[in-house]
Amino acid sequence: MGQQQLLLLVLTVVVVGLSIASGSEAFGENQRKARQDQMMVQLMDIITKAQAWKMKPTAMAGGLSDDMNDFSGFDLAQIGLVPTEFQGDREIIRMSNYACLKVFPNVNYIQVNVLDTDCGNGSAWMRVRAVGTRVDDIEFYWSGENNIRNNGF
Repeated sequence: MGQQQLLLLVLTVVVVGLSIASGSEAFGENQRKARQDQMMVQLMDIITKAQAWKMKPTAMAGGLSDDMNDFSGFDLAQIGLVPTEFQGDREIIRMSNYACLKVFPNVNYIQVNVLDTDCGNGSAWMRVRAVGTRVDDIEFYWSGENNIRNNGF
């Protein structure tokens, strides 16, 4: 009877240990996905606000012009955001301790990149680009393992 109880005890410890390990891994995966979702929401918020700014007349502090693809006069202050730092003329918003958002307003499009925590130039792992003011003008790229849509830009 003692050996059977010892075997059940060891088996219980192994099962409980495996359950804790798999639960911890599932929690970490859920946390990672929640951060990705938060990044996507933040990116889309900036892009759609930039599109709305572009459609507003200049008399109402907008960027309306003949060329609806020209976002060159855009900066974060025009949509009520304050950059936390600058890299050259590029505005950056640091997201807590896990990512940076870098804004690229250009003549033909506006793009927002999600960078690693060091805000390095080559570390973009998620990007949203708007080439105009319509919903269809928004392109999304994510270089993660579950690539949703790769527009190659």
